[in-house]
Amino acid sequence: MKIDDFNTRIIITTRWRDLDAMNHVNNATFLTYFESVRMHYFDLIGHTDAKSQGNHGTVVVTQTCNYRQQLHHPAVLDCGIRCTKIGNSSIKLEYALYHEGTDELVCDGTSASAWIDYDMNKSMRLPDVIRDAIAQHEGWEKS
Repeated sequence: MKIDDFNTRIIITTRWRDLDAMNHVNNATFLTYFESVRMHYFDLIGHTDAKSQGNHGTVVVTQTCNYRQQLHHPAVLDCGIRCTKIGNSSIKLEYALYHEGTDELVCDGTSASAWIDYDMNKSMRLPDVIRDAIAQHEGWEKS
């Protein structure tokens, strides 16, 4: 896997506050980096406001993070994201964070998000408008 395998990317610069007592970026901070690139992805596919979707939207239900090396400050990361699967009510995403300008992988991971009705707190079918937006963004053929 290389950063060029991801058509959605953002640049993240580490901050002093990202460090822990061991003077490297804290492990939990990587999930915040994932969140940042995930929100950018959702902006690109038009899923930015739950109210615009009838108070329906996504919640993360699982997340993995594989730490490939320590990350020290200052650093600039090229962060990629892509959708790998659309289920009935879920979206599976894959993340990869590289040192900018290199193929040096810092960490990678996945998440699964369920589409829910926020009022009922129950999962529901992912709307076709979101499915179509993801498929178009990823360059998938319509089935």
